[in-house]
This record gives sequence, C-alpha cells and structure tokens, in this order.
Amino acid sequence: RPGMVAPVAGVPILKLGLLAVRQIAKPIATRAKATAKESAVFRSIVVWIGRGLHRTSIQVTRLAEGKVSLEYITPLSETAAVDRGAEFVSELVIYVVAASTTIYEFARAQQDKKSREKEAELEEQKRKEEALANERRQWEAFAAMDRRMTLLDEQILLLRREREREREKEKARHSSWYRHLFGSRATPPTEKDPAGS
Repeated sequence: RPGMVAPVAGVPILKLGLLAVRQIAKPIATRAKATAKESAVFRSIVVWIGRGLHRTSIQVTRLAEGKVSLEYITPLSETAAVDRGAEFVSELVIYVVAASTTIYEFARAQQDKKSREKEAELEEQKRKEEALANERRQWEAFAAMDRRMTLLDEQILLLRREREREREKEKARHSSWYRHLFGSRATPPTEKDPAGS
C-alpha cells in the first residue's frame, strides 16, 4: 500500500540518524576523557555518572528478568567509569543539540505558519474592505442618480405649471379681446378639443 511506505522508510532513516549521532559522539567522548585526565573535578563528575549508570543498568536488568534488586553492586573501576561517563556525556550533548535544533525548527515552522495565517487574514480583511468600499461607491452612485431623477421630475413639473400659466394668460387675453369687439355680455366661444372635432 502507498500508506505503508512512510513507516517502513522511516525505520532506516531513524537508524541512520542514531548511527550518525553515535559517530559524532565518539570524538566528543574522546575529548571528555582527555578533559577528565586533566581536570580532577570533571573526572570526579564523569566517574560518578559512569558508576551511577552501571548500577542503574544492573538493577533494571535484574528487575526485567524478575529478579530481586541487589543491595550492593561492585562499582566500576575508575577507568571504566570514566569511559562510560564520558560516552554518556558525549551522547547527552549530541541529543541535547539535536533536540534543541528540532525545537528551534518546530518553533520557526510555527512562526512561519502564524505569519502566513496573519498575511492571509490581512489579505482577507483587505478584500472585505475593498468589497465594502465598492458597495459604498455603488450606493452613492445610485443615490446620485436618484437625486438627478428627482430634480428632473421637479423641472418637468415646473415646466408643466409654467405652460399651464401661459395657457391661462393666453385664454384671458383672448377673452378680453372678444368682449372688447362684441360687447361685455358676449361669451367667447369655447375651444374645441382637437381630438373631438
């Protein structure tokens, strides 16, 4: 199956990683042994670590085998304790460095992820603001068009009223002229509707 490739492939990579750590740890252990020979304080620390590891290893092995733990375990010789303690210190340094690198990479990846999310949020906010501004401009255009149409209606109404007033004035002038010719009691003829004639 395709899903089984990653776990199977991960095992050799893990083994290679552990092997690389052990290979890198060797020169560190060598340096730790040399330092133990030169510094009495460091040597005592390394010896204490080596003998503690030796005791712990024996007790854990006996408990795993179902045996009773020993009250007293013969300590390692100083030389063997230095070797074991120096190897532990070197591997500890390597693993601490590896863990620190992993934590750093993880933190940086999280920071990059947050930065991308923040950028995406800003882009989305910008898009919404642009859409809102566009909608506002459209409403303003509609409002301006409505105002122009209202003004046009008012102008048309004023023109109609003006025309009615002109017609009333013309009618009054015609009536005055007719009475002047035919007398004050004469009634001017009514204008016929062109459509009814």
